[in-house]
Amino acid sequence: MSFRVSVPSYVMPGTYIENLRFLEENTDQRDVELLFFMYDDDARNLLKAEAAGIAEYSRRFGFTVHMPDSIDASHEEILEATAGYASSYIIHPPRTAPEIPAFVAVLDEWRGRYGERRFLLENTRLEQFDAAERALRDSCYGRPQLCADIGHLRMEGADPAAWVAERADRIAELHVHGFDGTKDHVPFLAGEAWLEALAPFARTFLGIVELELFSWPELQDAAAILRNAWRNV
Repeated sequence: MSFRVSVPSYVMPGTYIENLRFLEENTDQRDVELLFFMYDDDARNLLKAEAAGIAEYSRRFGFTVHMPDSIDASHEEILEATAGYASSYIIHPPRTAPEIPAFVAVLDEWRGRYGERRFLLENTRLEQFDAAERALRDSCYGRPQLCADIGHLRMEGADPAAWVAERADRIAELHVHGFDGTKDHVPFLAGEAWLEALAPFARTFLGIVELELFSWPELQDAAAILRNAWRNV
């Protein structure tokens, strides 16, 4: 067994169903992360319109779900629509300290109802991540499983391989994308130092590796580079 490469639910302009249809008909990709960065009226209406169709695609795809940037209790609608097939949910930490108590309360409610190991805390920014993790350590279910965003670690000058190694037993998903010194979520090249440094971890990793790029040609190239660097063939 080895890690599974996942792609976003937006690889071309279109709805969830249109992207899933494209992936099914034109690629051999079989793991997808449903994106809900925002959950406004348009997103809510689209989910309602396509929920049954997305569920049908769970016969062909494995799904994870990226929850909105700032979670609140109303976002349980997403969980209710996807809990039957989603393996995990990516959660961003709050942006400010005053938001942390409400964040912990909501997340513990969800962990109690949907499974504590299904919710993965992602390192959007390390200061925010560390504060949320400290609060969750003393919550009902303790420290959560993790999603390690490699691009964000590089943006902050952290050593991705060292950061991951310290938390290896709790990391269930990696988010991988390039960082050019100014922008993230850009393509990366073979031979980049972080790829080589992470290879020992990746070669025994059994979770999801999500390529956070948003066009199919870029994703194809990135997947080939990743598999070659980490020998997951």
